[in-house]
Amino acid sequence: MWYVIQTKTGQEEPMRQRVEKMLPDDSYEDCKILYYVKKKKYLGQWHEERERLLPGYMFLITENPKPLSEALHRMTEFTRLLGTGSSFCPIRPEEEELLNRLTNGKDEIGMSYGVIEKGILKVRSGVLTGMESRIKKIDRHKRKGFLSMRLDDKEKLVGVGLEITEKS
Repeated sequence: MWYVIQTKTGQEEPMRQRVEKMLPDDSYEDCKILYYVKKKKYLGQWHEERERLLPGYMFLITENPKPLSEALHRMTEFTRLLGTGSSFCPIRPEEEELLNRLTNGKDEIGMSYGVIEKGILKVRSGVLTGMESRIKKIDRHKRKGFLSMRLDDKEKLVGVGLEITEKS
């Protein structure tokens, strides 16, 4: 099961390293910070860059969140395991399935490429292929598509790399 750890934006990597040091290796499967690939133009050329998918959030894959909870309480920096009240809840199965599909077992979501035909988006290649209905918004200038995701009972729009190559 995937659990969400919330920390200060920009402190995800040092916090991931601290969490990995404090937890016994057999108490969790993986601790991830998810990234997506985006395109940015500078110096007259397009470059691919990595950016955090959810700034301030990390994911811990474990069947038992209790050791994680105890380790987080011992840390002096601000961290929070998302849940309801005093119990810690994994992310919803739909969101876990979406993240698994997007990342393909890695920590990075690659670029997707699509076209808009008669006002309808069709993703031709990349991880968003077949997920057109999940895309809520497109920013063609920044080459991003936005997916809706629920974390901590809040709806979030999450941007991933989507380049529209053609519009008719």
